[in-house]
Amino acid sequence: MDIPNKLLSRREALALAAAGTGALVAGCAGSAPAARRKRVIVIGAGLAGLGAAATLRAQGFDVTVVEARKRIGGRVNTVERFGTSVDLGAAWIHDSRGNPLTAVAKAAGLTTVPTDYDRVELRSAGQKPVSEAIMEKTMVARDRIIDSLYRQADNRPRSNLAPALAREIRKQGLTGTSAEALNWLLGVEFPLDLGASPPQLSLGGLNEGAEYDGGPDLLIKEGASQLVNKIAEGTKVDMGVEVTSIKTSRSKVEVRTRAGKTITADGCVVAVPLGVLKASTIRFDPPLPSATRRAVARVGFGLLDKVFLSYDSAWWPADANQLGTIGEPLANTVSVFPLSRLTGTPLAVGLTGGPYAARLEKAGPAAMTAAVAARLKSGFGSGAAPSATLQTNWRREPFTRGSYSYLTPQSGYSDRVALGKLNGRLILAGEHTSIERPATMDGAWLAGKTAARRLAAALT
Repeated sequence: MDIPNKLLSRREALALAAAGTGALVAGCAGSAPAARRKRVIVIGAGLAGLGAAATLRAQGFDVTVVEARKRIGGRVNTVERFGTSVDLGAAWIHDSRGNPLTAVAKAAGLTTVPTDYDRVELRSAGQKPVSEAIMEKTMVARDRIIDSLYRQADNRPRSNLAPALAREIRKQGLTGTSAEALNWLLGVEFPLDLGASPPQLSLGGLNEGAEYDGGPDLLIKEGASQLVNKIAEGTKVDMGVEVTSIKTSRSKVEVRTRAGKTITADGCVVAVPLGVLKASTIRFDPPLPSATRRAVARVGFGLLDKVFLSYDSAWWPADANQLGTIGEPLANTVSVFPLSRLTGTPLAVGLTGGPYAARLEKAGPAAMTAAVAARLKSGFGSGAAPSATLQTNWRREPFTRGSYSYLTPQSGYSDRVALGKLNGRLILAGEHTSIERPATMDGAWLAGKTAARRLAAALT
């Protein structure tokens, strides 16, 4: 089985960074003779598509990249608002020590700021602070619960998370404020971190993938789109090109666009989000293999939305990295990250996830903003009322339809394998095809490179 080797990817990225910009985006050593310049079309200019394009180009292929949006980056989207750069989508470099994107950020001269998730300021709905003693006790309880769930996942990976989590919470025997604080901490772990509520998740989805060498998670002061721009150097992207169908045969691939144009190639990398595959907005002729179609249906596609909250001045404790109001159901957890250390401005971002975020999206931007602001004000007072806001709606975004993938009780490791398997002249790529790093920026990038190598081997 051709599984991406994270250590190889790490060494590769470091070496490329040292070699300079041109090598950094190349993605793979070696090149094919000019006489073998076959054409590959890459659909999607997110990190997976850009990684695939650079790798194929380095091997001597004629590469065409098409992107439905008017921008590159996919779920990475930095915009200028409130006098600073804000990331509407993916933002963190996770496990920064050894993560190949850390090397990309360094080569691009970007400024990174570490996140300490345990620097939390919690309040009750009556604005009473949760004491340090309770916070310490509940963090220990959270860690015990997570450790136990991980152990259970080894033996029962496809079991539903919800009943197992409920049992572990009961074992802790916490009541009152302690129980509410624990609920909030676990809400950050599941609907926010995984983009889905416990009933939607499998135990195996908790510990899938692999870590690098630790290190803090990093945010990028200039915005995560600058990572994308660095990786995209040297890659031409045709934007505003929406693909409607892909027809494959023994000798070629024909890609049809919304504008009625047909692009013919020798191979195709389909680097669109899992949500787009689930929506069947691209027709495959012949259909994808049955194992791939089952995997598309079974693997979940979660949701994380953001509400940016701008203030006239920063009112939160200077040492707080997360703010929260306890007393709500776990599935409705809202976590607010002050961004002043990152941006130098009085800005914070509220996170909502899973079905709760989907309901807020459906209710509209004003409802989402009001819900997050009300939750914050109930714990921190009228000073937490923002002067300006901006919200995301990733589920309603037609070329994304969600945030990142997760394993349901009906899905497992074999479905990730099926999603990334070569199908003749066609292969899928994205964080949903990553074995080692699903639901991450680096996972998407490396998955694109892996898909490109598999396709290149089949075409040469």
